[in-house]
Amino acid sequence: MDVCPAPANPSFMDQAATVALLGDPATHQGLPVDRIDTDGAIIFLAGDRAYKVRRAVQFPHLDLSTPDRRRRVALAEVAVNRRTAPGLYEGVLAVLPEPQGHLALAPAGATTDTAAVDWVVVMRRFPESSLFDRQAEAGLLTREGMRAVADAVAALHEAAQDEAPHPPGRAPAGGVEAVRAAVAGCLGALRQHPDLFDAPSLDRLEQGLMATVARQEWLIDRRRRSGYVRPCHGDLQLGNICLWGGRPTLFGAAILLDADEPRSGAPLSDHAGTAGGGPVVIDVFHDLAFLLMDLEHRRLRPLANVVLNRYLEQTGDFAGLALLPLFISLCAAMRAHMTASTAARRPVGAGASFRREAAAYLDLALSVLSPRQPRLIAIGGLPGTGKSTLARMLAPEIGPIPGAVILQSEALRRRLLDAPEDGDLAASGYSEAVTARVYGEMAGRAGLVLEAGHAVVADAVYARPDQRMDIEAVAHAAPVPFLGLWLVLNQQHPAEGARGRGETGARGLGEMRWDILSVLGSAADVARRLLSQLARPEPWRPDA
Repeated sequence: MDVCPAPANPSFMDQAATVALLGDPATHQGLPVDRIDTDGAIIFLAGDRAYKVRRAVQFPHLDLSTPDRRRRVALAEVAVNRRTAPGLYEGVLAVLPEPQGHLALAPAGATTDTAAVDWVVVMRRFPESSLFDRQAEAGLLTREGMRAVADAVAALHEAAQDEAPHPPGRAPAGGVEAVRAAVAGCLGALRQHPDLFDAPSLDRLEQGLMATVARQEWLIDRRRRSGYVRPCHGDLQLGNICLWGGRPTLFGAAILLDADEPRSGAPLSDHAGTAGGGPVVIDVFHDLAFLLMDLEHRRLRPLANVVLNRYLEQTGDFAGLALLPLFISLCAAMRAHMTASTAARRPVGAGASFRREAAAYLDLALSVLSPRQPRLIAIGGLPGTGKSTLARMLAPEIGPIPGAVILQSEALRRRLLDAPEDGDLAASGYSEAVTARVYGEMAGRAGLVLEAGHAVVADAVYARPDQRMDIEAVAHAAPVPFLGLWLVLNQQHPAEGARGRGETGARGLGEMRWDILSVLGSAADVARRLLSQLARPEPWRPDA
């Protein structure tokens, strides 16, 4: 990992002895020690372990100024992150004064909360190249890798259903007032940087966020009452995801300290469960929005679209889509503040890149509140004509960030039948009854997505006239623009070419009123032609 110089700050001086202890190879059986400095922590790397000590600083969102608060955060950090990364987080060490005046490390449970001068989180060390932000910078992120990330996020949110949403010592979270308070706090923090963020832009952002909260007030509170406000990760950026054990692992979750102080002088083991703090409790779509925002900021919208669609496949939580513009904007605004604060702490002239990045975050926060119009595109055609490939290429460019929801008949069929994602289905899986259920479910889900203000790409054979009319009726009921495409290979007749197992239905094709699109060249070329034509004000022409 890279070694960075520590920023000068007088508040760090009371930790000089702790820093010297952790930086001394003798503390680590003579192993060489590397050091990484961040604004909130110092990390020492020795052998196959990483030792993290929080800086004695105070942020608007977290006070680390006293040893006791750093103790509570360290214990909570390990407890919270073991939900998703049990193999990474080994425990907490106390930094204890010895009679000779030196400091030494000891397991946290060996002393009381009043004896230690500092606290250290111990983690397993992993290569920097395994971090997903580093992979993004190197252009190494893949579709399959991001699907696995979405699976991990969905699994965290599903497991959180069984956790107490409002642990003792904390007020209920996630409702309208909590979201309004988050908006107000974020805007107040942004206004502390008048040299970077102009007042008119911040006024527009505040008005847009508050108007969106007011418009979605009923949904925000309904989701809280329905259990979608849960203990979450709270900081789902790519830098908090790594490959560990061959799979994406979420770590670095945000920590929220309880309002009530733990009992003074009680053994630390009594607090090991909650540690005086716990995970951030927010709407699961607010949690997901951190990751989608980070990918959008990095100009990786196709991968953000992959994450969104996989998450929806796993959870079926289509109602939450209506809150995505609000939550993505709020996440971008929070990141703008944090990046601006980082720039302000850098020496004069050294924070220019952070200032540019903070401005980009603010631009994103503003733009996402003015989403593109949703629409419904239905792509039909016999197996092998490239429907799914075209759907994946179109989806990121249609509708609000991060693009359209893809409803894919084959994936839905397998999920409804509880069948594996790969391999052949038995002929019974394509019976009239099953097929009718699949198309009915697709139409219903399309209606939910459009009602939430997002676009839909429906990918199915659509070989029968009634199937085509049903999906078109969903768009008219919304009402949103509709485009029906029937793909053929070269100049193949619409009813020709059925082959292989699966749904074909060529015999009942009937009158084809959808636009027939000959698949010439690569799918990327077809997608570019189609998107170019859709961007024009004149009506769509398939031969353009």
